[in-house]
Amino acid sequence: MNEPTTLTTEERPNGVKVIHIHGDLDSMGTHMVEKSFESALDGPTQRVVVDMQDVSFISSAGMAMLLVKGKNLRQQRGQLVLAGASERVREVLALAGFNELFDMYPTVDDAVNALAPAES
Repeated sequence: MNEPTTLTTEERPNGVKVIHIHGDLDSMGTHMVEKSFESALDGPTQRVVVDMQDVSFISSAGMAMLLVKGKNLRQQRGQLVLAGASERVREVLALAGFNELFDMYPTVDDAVNALAPAES
């Protein structure tokens, strides 16, 4: 049996929220983290990075969750980006057209820097 999928969050000083997902985003793993993911998006958060570094597998259930959360955030004038996905996960996301829907970055720091507000 696989380890349970978990989710942790952090708020960066520049106001970007990072959601770290640990484990597979198959139907069971997605179910385990979906409520926590929704809670992480509550409030004034507008810029969100989903850290996929510890996700070794993603199914249609995981992709559907990301699509819904990303769409909801866009409707609130926010932005959700993906970071740190393994080559295997990136290939699955690309086949599903996610590279057209989400900006993807090699690392969380790259994504956080890209979402940082421009200094005036």
